[in-house]
Order: sequence, then structure tokens, then C-alpha cells
Amino acid sequence: MKKTYKISEISLLIGLSVPTLRYYEELELLKPQRNSSNYREFTEADLAWIEFIKRAKATGMPLTKIQEYSNLREQGDSTIIQRISLLVEQERILREQITDLEAHLDFILQKKHHYYESLQKNSES
Repeated sequence: MKKTYKISEISLLIGLSVPTLRYYEELELLKPQRNSSNYREFTEADLAWIEFIKRAKATGMPLTKIQEYSNLREQGDSTIIQRISLLVEQERILREQITDLEAHLDFILQKKHHYYESLQKNSES
């Protein structure tokens, strides 16, 4: 018999609130099985999928794109190219953000350098 988890256990393991997990279920991102008492039962596969959702969200991927990815995933291997395409697009967005952050960091470093030079000139006077 494979291990199953209650929603409260998943919440603790993953670090997402129970309302968030229920919301993801409303969006059909999660489709846990129900036991005879109609309680949600999550499996290890559900746990791995929730980790994917959490990481995708952390990259800034919108829930609509995660839903699209989820729908493609449910259709099987025939959609791998489309899923790769979604991931490539998110990679492009992240690389743009990295470039922007590097430019912001350069600005801060230049400003600090300017102030250090000012301090040095003032101490020499």
C-alpha cells in the first residue's frame, strides 16, 4: 500500500497553506483522490507535482501558465514539445530579470565607488 497524506500533512511538508492547496485544487492544478470519508488523499506523486508548482511559482511563472503546463502534462508525452516551449519562455523571462538585476547591481556598485572616492578625497584634505 502506497503512502498517502492528508492536506494538513502536505501543507506542513511543502510549506503551503491549506487554503492555497485548496485553491490549487479549484484551479484543477491538484486532483487528489478522495477516501471513503471524502477526505483528500495525496500521494508521493502529488507531493512531487506540488513541489513543481511551488518552484514554477518561485520563478515568477503565472498560475495561468502553470495551468497550461498542467493540462499538457495530463495529455501525456505527445505534449512534451509544448511543455518545453513553456519552460523556454520562462527561462527567457528569468534571463531578462537577471540582466536587469545585474544592471541594478552595477549601478549600486558604481554609486558606492563614487562615495568611497569622496570619502578618500575628504580625508586627504
